[in-house]
Amino acid sequence: MRRLLLLAFMAPVAAGCGWFGALAGGHATSSGGAALASQIEQNIPRWIKDEHLPAKAKPGVELFATAGCTACHTYDGAGGSNLHAPDLTAIGRRHLGVRFQIAHLKCPSCVNPGSTMPPFRSLGMKRLHELAIFLEASKGRR
Repeated sequence: MRRLLLLAFMAPVAAGCGWFGALAGGHATSSGGAALASQIEQNIPRWIKDEHLPAKAKPGVELFATAGCTACHTYDGAGGSNLHAPDLTAIGRRHLGVRFQIAHLKCPSCVNPGSTMPPFRSLGMKRLHELAIFLEASKGRR
């Protein structure tokens, strides 16, 4: 029941940002979702340059831009702030570590009780690791 409620709550957000498409391994399928994902994807080269992200962070930054993260989080001036989600531009300054980032992405409420962030475990370990590398490389060096 809880899962159904979460899906009912997140479906309007997710459908508009490409979250379900990213979970399936692709991009947003709706025209509105595809347009929003495309706008966010245009920021990737700027993010890599402005934030001096290393090459190993590129798969994670691309996933961040297409998996719906920016529906709630901002990064280097782009994205949203739904549910009061934090800006992640300098999350790497906290030195939380890749293992922590993966655990948090898999089950946010397990790591941060009361978190409204949905679990992203269905992305699989490879993609979670890519996101974690990107987040840890994000130092806000602007």
